[in-house]
Amino acid sequence: MDIEIYFEPRTKFDKRTKTIDNKIFFGRIIRNLTSNITLETVLAEFQDELEVCVITLEDCSGINSHVFESIADIISIFESHSSISKLMINNPPKFFYDKLKQLEDPIREKKYNYPQIKVNQINQIKAGFDAHIIGQASAKKAICRKLISQIIRPSKKPLVLMFYGNPGIGKTETAKYISKSLFKKGTLLREQMTMVGGEASVKFFKSTSHNEDSFSKHLLNRTSNVILLDEFALAPSFFHTSFYQMFDEGYYTDQNFTVDVSNSVIICTSNLLSVKEMEANIDTALLSRFDGFIHFLDFTVEDKKLIVKNLVDEFMSIKNMKQEYSKKLKRELIIQKVEQHLSHLTNVRNIRKYIEDVIADMLMNDILEN
Repeated sequence: MDIEIYFEPRTKFDKRTKTIDNKIFFGRIIRNLTSNITLETVLAEFQDELEVCVITLEDCSGINSHVFESIADIISIFESHSSISKLMINNPPKFFYDKLKQLEDPIREKKYNYPQIKVNQINQIKAGFDAHIIGQASAKKAICRKLISQIIRPSKKPLVLMFYGNPGIGKTETAKYISKSLFKKGTLLREQMTMVGGEASVKFFKSTSHNEDSFSKHLLNRTSNVILLDEFALAPSFFHTSFYQMFDEGYYTDQNFTVDVSNSVIICTSNLLSVKEMEANIDTALLSRFDGFIHFLDFTVEDKKLIVKNLVDEFMSIKNMKQEYSKKLKRELIIQKVEQHLSHLTNVRNIRKYIEDVIADMLMNDILEN
């Protein structure tokens, strides 16, 4: 039996197996097994000349570990009762991988390596920054400097950055922009650390069972090598130990998986206003693993005026507002009303909510019945 193991995102593995016609998914076989129906009987029911059995991470998650511990017996049955001659396996858990390595069958392993950042990508990020992120000139410059440091360092250590400052001033949006610029077809992997705490979170980050959802599985299937840990400082301190090796060596390890995150950009955010405040909330050993602390400053008046104009245009665009409403509104009047209260509007969320109220107030008499 030929055995091929692919350590890569599920989306890439699916493309690899999509063109194989004579395949069957392992989960489909197992679902047909009962106390009265044996594997030999199930295989006999499939009339197609099958050559490949595909085992996905989802198969591993949905099946008890004792099934995979008997993989040698399963392979023997495949060889004697079917035409299956190859296993294609995606991201096997440690216990299954160890069993596979004990077999005498030939094993070929293929590991997907996320590409390193290129100079032209940094130039593209710099060129598009102002169109996507308002203000934050010093933060933008610091980010470009750190991205350059990532391409000249001799190791594959992740670039680990902390974006800090008041809420709603562009930290998360900047992470999204960087991800989209570096991985145009990928999706930013984002974990909200304010939700961390309790038994469910322990299971998620420590992966106590291969059957459960876990951070390691999210990492395995990421399509962008930019990883966002929002509000990192608010997670209980005992969770921070999970990230020591990840930040320092580029590997995230739990009980079931070891995930390679080398060459990644790991962005943590915090609403704390100084590095000194972070030292009181994050273990110093972990803080030392950050490559940079990038301060996002409060918006200037000019920044807020530009945000107002952009948001009003967004609200009144054809795709967002019915023409019967937009034709009753005056763009400049909305902007004028909002700008009168800019001193009380500190971030994008505040400004967006106030614009909503101004527009709703203008339309109230036309919408509500007398």
